[in-house]
Parts: sequence; structure tokens; C-alpha cells
Amino acid sequence: MRTLPARSSSRFFPLAATALLLAAPACKKASIKPTQDKGDLSQVVAQVGDEVITVGDVQERINKQSPFIRARYTTLDKKKEFLDNLVRFEVMAGEAQKRGYDKDPEVQRVMKQQMISKFLQKDFESKVKVEDVPEADVEKYYKDHPEEFNKKDEVRVSELLVKDKPKADKAYNEAKAQSKTAGADQKGFRDLVTKVSEDEESKQRGGDLTFFDKDSTAYPKPVVDAAFKLGEVGDVSTPVKTDKGWVVLKLTQKRPGFNRPLAEVKRQIQQRLFRDTRTKALDAFIADLKKNTKIEIHEDNLGKVVIENGMESGGPGAPRGISGDPHAGAFPGGSGQGMMPGGLPPQRTLLQGKKP
Repeated sequence: MRTLPARSSSRFFPLAATALLLAAPACKKASIKPTQDKGDLSQVVAQVGDEVITVGDVQERINKQSPFIRARYTTLDKKKEFLDNLVRFEVMAGEAQKRGYDKDPEVQRVMKQQMISKFLQKDFESKVKVEDVPEADVEKYYKDHPEEFNKKDEVRVSELLVKDKPKADKAYNEAKAQSKTAGADQKGFRDLVTKVSEDEESKQRGGDLTFFDKDSTAYPKPVVDAAFKLGEVGDVSTPVKTDKGWVVLKLTQKRPGFNRPLAEVKRQIQQRLFRDTRTKALDAFIADLKKNTKIEIHEDNLGKVVIENGMESGGPGAPRGISGDPHAGAFPGGSGQGMMPGGLPPQRTLLQGKKP
């Protein structure tokens, strides 16, 4: 057996030992007696203390990488580099365990997260698939939520409202003159609204009426009709008579409608219903587990919890799965895909020895 050279400790990154210990090693105890069958994946390629690294271990770890990364390990020399990384992982994991880091609360917590993730993947998530959502449920959702898949053309305008026609004509002429030079720019019209408009409600918003369609009842029908007669963003309407007075409108935005048939959105609806079903099933599953587990809650002590400000204690922006959400990392999708040996990303290979 070839003896792998030791690496200088100067290459070790801070916290590497803890980070490495979090990933479940693929190696087996040395008590395994591999056969000599050439195709047997249990054949040993390296032994590190009481752990052995087999052909299957190396093969599995390499094949878990993306196709781009896997292509780097087709030669024997590159496989040796990969094996060296696995050996580094086992050496550091063993040393960290000797020093008691496997009992560290943070290590224990992350280990539980990984364990739950694996458990959910194997025993929960795999039992339900998106394709299992019944066609009838998809059709019902589509029928019950027409606003999600069908929408009429909408416009957005700003209004200037005054009580008498002469003021409205003057405001219109000024707004019209602005539109010839400013076009779609809204500042000039907003300033005019602030100076002239007599409707305090819309005046506070610079005259903005937000989006609406032709059938909207949020605004007087003359206003809606006049808004949809405006052709281009920046166009200004002649004064429009309403119950409150005379209104001058400026078109600020147009939003085309859409009509998406069921066939086009079927997969989207399936995924939505699948997520809802999975969430309800998981909630029910956990509720059942809680019923069969002795749980004691002391709410009087909960008020003694002190929340510190800043990122250092899990505030906004804290790394996910480190000190924020206690459930972060506990669900499928966050454990080990696209990772290098030991669970480190490809950009930071094990102990930063050799880059792949």
C-alpha cells in the first residue's frame, strides 16, 4: 500500500476540523474484509487509522459532483488527488473527534440537521411526487383562481382634479405643454398636481390612481373611459367631467393582459398543490410524532431569552443554518449536492490542499 504524504498544517483553514466533521464520512471501519474480485466496489484503496476508503467510496464521491467537475477525475493522477482529499478528511475528522469536537453543541446541532434532511429525503419526500397530484384537483384550482391565469389590459394614470372648467382648461394646457417636452416624465405633472389639484386624497400620491382595467369600479366611469382612450404613455386627456369636478389625466403606464390556458399552467398548478400537500402532510406527521413524545414547555422562562442586535447573533443577514432559523438545513435540498469530499464546495477543497 502506498503511504500518502502528510500535508503542512499551514494549509489548514480556520474551523476546517469542525466543518469537516459535519459531513458524514463514506468510509468504513477497518474490520471489513473486502474480496479480491476486480469489480467489487468494497476493495480498499486506503486505510486511515481504523477507517478504510474503498473503491466504492471514491467512485460515489466523484460521481456526486457535477458533470463538469467529474470530467476532471478521469486520469489516475487526478483520482489520486481526490483520494488524498478523502484521506485528509478522515485524518482531520479523527483528530477532531479525539479532541472531543463531536460532543460540541454546534456540531451536534448540524449533525441533527443533516440527519433530518436525509431522513426526510429517504422516508418522507420520496413517497410523494408532483405527478401524483390528481387532474381533478388541478382543474379545480384553475377554475377557482381565474385571476391568476387571466387578466385584462390595465392602465395607470395620474389625475389632477379641480372644481371648475376654466381651472381645468388651464391645467390641461399646462400639462399638454409639459408632455411635448417631458414626454413620459412624471415630475412636471406631479408638481402641477401639488400646486393646482383640489382633491386632497389623490394629491398626496401625486395624483397616482394605480393600475385598473376597463371594468374597474374604483373610479368614476368617465375617468376609466378617458384613461383607456389615451394611446401612449405621457399623453394627457382633455378635462373630464365627474361628480367631484373636472379631471385631467396623464397616462403613466400600460400593462397588457394575458390569458393562459390550463394546458400551459398545468405543471405550475401541480407544483403549487404538491407543495401545499407536502407541507400539510409534514405538519400532520410532526404533530403525530409530538403526540408520542414527552414534551415539556416552560413558557415562563421563554421571556428570559435576550435577543442581541446585529449579525453576530443570528440577526438579519446571518448565514443560513449557522445561527438563524433553527430549522435551516433540516430539509432536503441543502445537504451535500455539488460538494467536494467531506461536504466542502468545489472552490474550497478539503483543507485547501490541492484544487481539483
